[in-house]
Amino acid sequence: MSGYDAGFLGIGVPLPSSSRGGRLLAYPRFSVQLDAQRRLAAVTGVNIDGARLLDLPRTGEWRLDPRAPESEQVGPEVYARNDLDRGHLVRRRDPGWGTPAEARDATEATFFYTNAAPQAADFNQSKELWLGLEDHVLALAEASDQRVSVFTAPIFGEVDPPYRGVRVPLRFFKVAAWMRAGALEATGFVLDQSA
Repeated sequence: MSGYDAGFLGIGVPLPSSSRGGRLLAYPRFSVQLDAQRRLAAVTGVNIDGARLLDLPRTGEWRLDPRAPESEQVGPEVYARNDLDRGHLVRRRDPGWGTPAEARDATEATFFYTNAAPQAADFNQSKELWLGLEDHVLALAEASDQRVSVFTAPIFGEVDPPYRGVRVPLRFFKVAAWMRAGALEATGFVLDQSA
């Protein structure tokens, strides 16, 4: 698996590093730096090729990644019988470009629990909040046939509430970077699910 490509935009845009360290896991067209203590991604990075995006039907089942110990991953027990969604950090469609087989492999890889964080259903599915931000970033790439690199992560805080053995992050960031007229441009967002 190739993972996030720091040279995808034609210049070096490295995956942000976490001061907490962690296990780096490569998937097709994206990478996850897993924080073993919090059992969630410390940061993710994905490459999106807007000119080659495919809109494939949703397939894939949530599963633990066998490359990391189960004790380092938040699994299905946190999401059972409540209103918490498995919030994709790398959106399912983001790495879904190239040939249909390549796109399917990449989109199905987004269903590892290492790429999820507990998000309130109203936050995760809201067009004004997380889903709306995901739509906005993907539309940037798709509408302009542009290459975009996106970094997403929970913002770990001391006030994150404990729930079923995990501290649920209250805030998340997303940064999108692209090239325009030979210069690197970027925009960033912080969203809060505590309300």
